[in-house]
Amino acid sequence: MFKTNYLSDPQRIHENRQSPRSYYLPYAPMDDHDNSSRVLSLNGFWRFRYFPSHLDVERERFFADDFWQNSHLISVPSNWQMEGYGQPHYTNIQYPFPINPPFTFSEIPVGVYRYDFICDSQKMRQFLRFEGVDNCFALYLNGKYIGFSKGSRNPAEFDVTASIEKGENQLVVEVFQWSDSSYIEDQDMWWLSGIFRDVALLHRPQECIWDFHIQTSFDSNYENGILTIDFPNIHGNQLDCEIFLEKESLVFQKKIVIDKENHHFSFPVVSPQKWTAETPELYRLRFVTSEEEICQEIGFREVALLENKICINGKPILFKGINHHEFHETKGRALPKGFLEKEIQLMKEAHFNAIRAAHYPHSPEFYQLCDRYGLYVMDEADLECHGIGSTGDKNYLSSNQDWEEAYLDRMKQMVERDKNYPSIIIWSVGNESGNGTNHEAMIRWCREKDPTRLIHHEGESRDCISETDGRYFKDVQQADFNSRMYATIQELQEVADNPQVIKPYILCEYGHAMGNGPGSLKEYWEMFYKEPQLQGGFLWEWKDQGIKAKREGQPTYLYGGDFGDIPNDYNFVLDGLMTPDLQPSPSYFDIQRQQEPIAIDFSSYEVGKIILRNRNQFKDLLDMKCCFEIKRDQEVLVRKIVTVHLPHEKDVEVILPSELLHSKKANLLKVQIFDEQKTLRGKLARIVASMPIEGDSLPGQEPDLLLFNEIQDDAKMLLLRNGKNYLRVDKTTGKWQFMNEHQDIYLASPESIFWRPTTNNDFISSEIWREYGVDRMMTNLMSCSIVANDSDKLKLSLKEAIGPAGKFWHIEQTTNITFFKDGRVTYEISGEPKNHYPLTVPRIGLVWQLHKRFTKTCWSGKGPKETYADTENGSYFDVFSQATDELSFQYLYPQESGNHCQTKWAIFKSDDQLVLKFQGNHSFNFSVHSYSAAAIDSAQHIHELKKADRYYLYIDYQQHGIGSRSCGPDVLDKYQLHLQDYHYQFEIRIKGV
Repeated sequence: MFKTNYLSDPQRIHENRQSPRSYYLPYAPMDDHDNSSRVLSLNGFWRFRYFPSHLDVERERFFADDFWQNSHLISVPSNWQMEGYGQPHYTNIQYPFPINPPFTFSEIPVGVYRYDFICDSQKMRQFLRFEGVDNCFALYLNGKYIGFSKGSRNPAEFDVTASIEKGENQLVVEVFQWSDSSYIEDQDMWWLSGIFRDVALLHRPQECIWDFHIQTSFDSNYENGILTIDFPNIHGNQLDCEIFLEKESLVFQKKIVIDKENHHFSFPVVSPQKWTAETPELYRLRFVTSEEEICQEIGFREVALLENKICINGKPILFKGINHHEFHETKGRALPKGFLEKEIQLMKEAHFNAIRAAHYPHSPEFYQLCDRYGLYVMDEADLECHGIGSTGDKNYLSSNQDWEEAYLDRMKQMVERDKNYPSIIIWSVGNESGNGTNHEAMIRWCREKDPTRLIHHEGESRDCISETDGRYFKDVQQADFNSRMYATIQELQEVADNPQVIKPYILCEYGHAMGNGPGSLKEYWEMFYKEPQLQGGFLWEWKDQGIKAKREGQPTYLYGGDFGDIPNDYNFVLDGLMTPDLQPSPSYFDIQRQQEPIAIDFSSYEVGKIILRNRNQFKDLLDMKCCFEIKRDQEVLVRKIVTVHLPHEKDVEVILPSELLHSKKANLLKVQIFDEQKTLRGKLARIVASMPIEGDSLPGQEPDLLLFNEIQDDAKMLLLRNGKNYLRVDKTTGKWQFMNEHQDIYLASPESIFWRPTTNNDFISSEIWREYGVDRMMTNLMSCSIVANDSDKLKLSLKEAIGPAGKFWHIEQTTNITFFKDGRVTYEISGEPKNHYPLTVPRIGLVWQLHKRFTKTCWSGKGPKETYADTENGSYFDVFSQATDELSFQYLYPQESGNHCQTKWAIFKSDDQLVLKFQGNHSFNFSVHSYSAAAIDSAQHIHELKKADRYYLYIDYQQHGIGSRSCGPDVLDKYQLHLQDYHYQFEIRIKGV
């Protein structure tokens, strides 16, 4: 019988639970493989009672009708917090309970579930299988205690043959929110409870295959394969079995006899199609006995360390990886049908080839999808105790023998369940749990059980980092390769140059994608492509884990602290490439560009060719359509399409058609590679790159200027008029407005601005900037003088001192503004910082108030997504058009967004053809927002933002880079905006109706 002291006993891991086995579903011999008669799904609506304290639960009354009088229906799978019981709780590292292992809370919330079902297969053995229950649970059937299990993200299977009855049965599951195992499930995510994965009753014959282990290998030439099958556990003394290996047709058929002495079999396979992430070729393996059939998809692939490289089928690979949590915006970790497949499709479209199952084994569906779509998987044990580091000893649990079996159980559960998926090439012993003797036991067991895969141990790698200078100075010994989180570009180069570090080196986490960012992905991938020892990494992380809700009648997303959860780690859970509803952020397109299988090299353009490199390591790209366009802004002058064949890992020179080389009007060469056969996989079958080229100096996209035919000019004011439109200039201050006769201001003179709404990755820098007062700069006009005032123009020169109150520094800025009576306004701005000024600032620029009538925007520069100095590489040069309201990306935590760098010109147009064009002598940055910088900076959720009655237009000389300082390196020096003397100029052209 279950006892509550099990909840604080780390050596009491389970009771009456079956030995772990590989995942499969049994079928009757004649079953359709899409619908097994041997599997009774228990998913659906269960009766449910929630108790804030386990002390209030009357277990002896579970099967009394009056116990369920106050029950409600709850969906299974689900997390009860997402269904309105209790509250979600988010922490990154810290535990939500006092650290006193193995104890958590004296009163533990409990959910009691009941499900009534009918069983009509009494002659067979019956097994209840739970794929995932958080945190631990006790199981009862028809008034009898069945068993108990810990391990939230691992399955639990129970033999209920002796307790099940023909006809109606009553199942009760008591789920506890906390136990001692919570100490080793301290992953960076929401704490959510309940039965969150599938539940099923399996009908099995008395004699059957319980477990099997499939391995594949090749001969020395990687030509012919060997299929090895082990049956370590059968029910019964002897079992006749027929094996079928199938692809489009039957490959072979064998009859075998399995018993305790003969359970290991090997079969040669001539020239099998190989499984890789680029070529996910799968076979179907069927085991058929007299009473049952089991099917398993397999792939022929071999994982090995060869010459200190991680290799698949004898070739080194490069991990284009992503860290993935199981999470849904309204369902928590109970993922709706089809959701995972949509995620996998989007990953493939961004050219990811690897996933780290962070930081626990995922649902079986996940691995099946990775097998089919082609993704290398680092499968990770459900083990993290990051918060234990606050004791001063990161190995407090990991070297504690009382916890060894709990650690081992998590490794065994993962490996045994997942051992037959070809996509899994690495076993990971967990995350952020130190490096202790319990890990050593996990590794020893794993090497004996499955020597065909590699082992990852991030905690051991931390011990290879020098405490004095932070350098990675030696190889790991237990794990197969070195691994690190958030290394800088410089640290990567030091590893590549260090003769003491020989084993492969990957980044198990890099590029923290929290909010706007990460920056410098280009530099990481230049290193990965350049240095063979650096075999890629896994970007953190796939999507924001925000919980969808409504506040003030508006849709929004909530994070740590929004549910009264104390302690919490605030919005650190919003750190993904995708929004919770799977909308790509701008950084998705940046990493997509870095990981593209085809690199386009323009360096040989002057000699009439470009170079295409197929970065694939296994797959040729044949019949690719390469489209060349010579453009003058939006106008295509010449367009040619050629067919190219790109062998894997080869460079191919493509001779440019002669028509492309002789257009003097052109300013852009654009190359698009179309994949009509979808060999790149995913619906995104296009790679685009472009290069500005030198043509004749011709104006582009010139609006007809608004000629002001009425002029009023006096000592203080200049008024230019054309019909209903006015340009009014105050000669004493330099302030001006462009408006209509109803005083609707189209464009007002700008204010100098050096601040931007803080990004998550401005984390440290913003504190320094605020200390210097950059967020509260004040402008003092020292003088405004008339430099010229004649029949065609007025030129003013403003001298300003711009600085924060109470700080001993300022910027001396000179702004020369010239108003031409033909509808042009030019700005020439120079600044010089004085005294004890900050080393860097977020931006140098101007902010304007722009009328809401300018609903369309067109620009020449980088696009189409937002770009910053260190995030622009996911974009390309062209002319882009977009609705003004859509220029900014809406991050779930409001912050700086929507910048467009390397802009030549930007046009804002109204429906009635009123046009404003900004054009720089040199490239500039621009962005447009419906909220002021102050409003964005003060908001903490998107529902708190209220649209202003105007746009805020930013024309920036430069902006500071983004970096990934929220949990990684700062902005590289070359992308920092150092405060020093500056000079820039641009022109505004006005076209009226």
